Amino acid sequence: MNMLFHISLPLLLIFSSCSLFDNEPKPLEPIPTFFYAQINGERFDANRASASMSSSNNKSFLNFSGSYSDDNLFPFTKKILFLMVYNDTSNNYSLHFDSALSNDIGFNVPVGSYYENDGDVIISDYQAPDDSDGFVSVELEELEDGRKTISGTFEMTVYLKKRINTAFPQQEQDTLHITNGKYLLELRDFRKEE
Repeated sequence: MNMLFHISLPLLLIFSSCSLFDNEPKPLEPIPTFFYAQINGERFDANRASASMSSSNNKSFLNFSGSYSDDNLFPFTKKILFLMVYNDTSNNYSLHFDSALSNDIGFNVPVGSYYENDGDVIISDYQAPDDSDGFVSVELEELEDGRKTISGTFEMTVYLKKRINTAFPQQEQDTLHITNGKYLLELRDFRKEE
């Protein structure tokens, strides 16, 4: 009996440290995300980006953005934002006012926007109210592990709607041409089955 204990104890210790008995889920590899464009020819590389989808009244609402902040100008932030009614049968969206989205929210909402913030105060608000040449493409993909991503391209011309501070980068520009936009983001999908 004593010999059985001496043999079984080392075997138990060996097997208990083996991954054969490891019940901990392995962490998922991060998705290599990006969001970039050019604004009037200058490179815009977002250092924060996000994407989410929600649903209401049998419609899916897609919201994604990329923002850039420079430590030297903190808390100043530049942000490119898209908000639209997502359609499973279409990958390309124009940048006209989305009447379906506006009706659901209660006010006119442009599909594409650009903002400059000083902390949490919007100091410049640019919108693409009816950009006939502007577009955004959206590809939604579900990964094998169940996570979802969206990717695509975008271009738009945005016009100054409101400016409350002239001390920041786009101070003398009432029109911004946002070109060569490309993104890949992990999607947080909050849609519910209706």
